[in-house]
Amino acid sequence: RFHEKGVRAMGRTARGVRGIRLVGDDELIEMDVLEGRGEILTVTERGYGKRTRVEDYRLQGRGGSGIINIRVTQKNGPVVGVMETAASDQIIMVSQQGKIIRMNVEGISVIGRATQGVRLLDVEEGDSVVSVVRLPERDEEAEAAKPVAAAPDEDEQPLSPDEEEASD
Repeated sequence: RFHEKGVRAMGRTARGVRGIRLVGDDELIEMDVLEGRGEILTVTERGYGKRTRVEDYRLQGRGGSGIINIRVTQKNGPVVGVMETAASDQIIMVSQQGKIIRMNVEGISVIGRATQGVRLLDVEEGDSVVSVVRLPERDEEAEAAKPVAAAPDEDEQPLSPDEEEASD
């Protein structure tokens, strides 16, 4: 976790700056700009996940080696997604074999950084979680007030400007 002011503006052909120093077979899975939602959600390949308070991740300098986010074991598998969430959010998880689940984030335990997490999705042998996304918040009143346009028939062609004048 580092402050965005540590990354300077560059031209489009620049190589960029190092965000994190990786060691061994470590991989960068996700990067997120924190918006003050309060918690970091981590989900693993075997369907485990957890929420951890943002404050549990100390602010460091850019290019550091980072800190442990989750204890990866054979039981929970590698991390597939990390994102900032709030208790009021919802997420959708999808498995390789097409299993999908939508759930409220508030039902996921808030626990420390160096833990394995809790079971979120029962993943069968040979299957794995491949994607997790946070659903955008919707303003229910704005959605209800928005007019719904009818979809045009496939055979229907738009009117030319001359035809539009004639129909008026």
